[in-house]
Amino acid sequence: MPRKFQHLGDRLHSLLMQAYGIKQRDWAHEAVDRAMVALNAVRNPRPPMVGEVLWMGSPTVFTLPGRYCYISRRFIERCASDAPVAFALAHEIGHHDLGHLRRAERWAASAVTHVPFLKFAALALIQLPRWVYSRHMELAADAYALELCRKSGFDLQKCLECFDILSQYMLDHRDMDGVYGADEELELDPKLTANPIHRLYIQARVWMAQHRRTHPSINERRQALLSQTANNSDNFGQQAPGIMASRN
Repeated sequence: MPRKFQHLGDRLHSLLMQAYGIKQRDWAHEAVDRAMVALNAVRNPRPPMVGEVLWMGSPTVFTLPGRYCYISRRFIERCASDAPVAFALAHEIGHHDLGHLRRAERWAASAVTHVPFLKFAALALIQLPRWVYSRHMELAADAYALELCRKSGFDLQKCLECFDILSQYMLDHRDMDGVYGADEELELDPKLTANPIHRLYIQARVWMAQHRRTHPSINERRQALLSQTANNSDNFGQQAPGIMASRN
């Protein structure tokens, strides 16, 4: 990682920890530490990433330029084991390892030289996600995360409990499309159309519905990962020795 990006990430990290950091370490930090040790071990020789726990009101996980992945304590509270914690963090690691932050890092390194840092930080939290997250990148980061968790020995079935946590929160806030997909995705099937023109029309409607959001629906993400594991069913639902499956 270029030094200027690491320095920028450290400055953003300092601001976030001042605003949302938890002074007293507890079981949530221990869960993150266990997950990061396991994930970084199989990422070697890549530079290790660092997981940080934030005191935020929603179950959220995100990353920024630099070496940190952030996860809210509210998310960890809803996890019955280390596996969904590991998958959520591995997803954010995937954005780094797959190069998804490169454009955002270049923009951030330039923008920070033109505006006061506090204003830049506020702008970054709004603008960076638009460049980091897309349907393609989210699905790619999911696939990378599941493979990283598999190599780390986590129970893959329990990893997908991450989506149960996100779904529950989104449904509580009436985000039906975020969980199940838009009506066009659920109801329209181009394969059932009567002629090529109608098929193109339906395909266009489905494409537009899918791309209205930066993230695919939880249902689509889950199904993509279930398909990914279909050819490796012996590993699905199994846990390698030495990986803690649940909190005490």
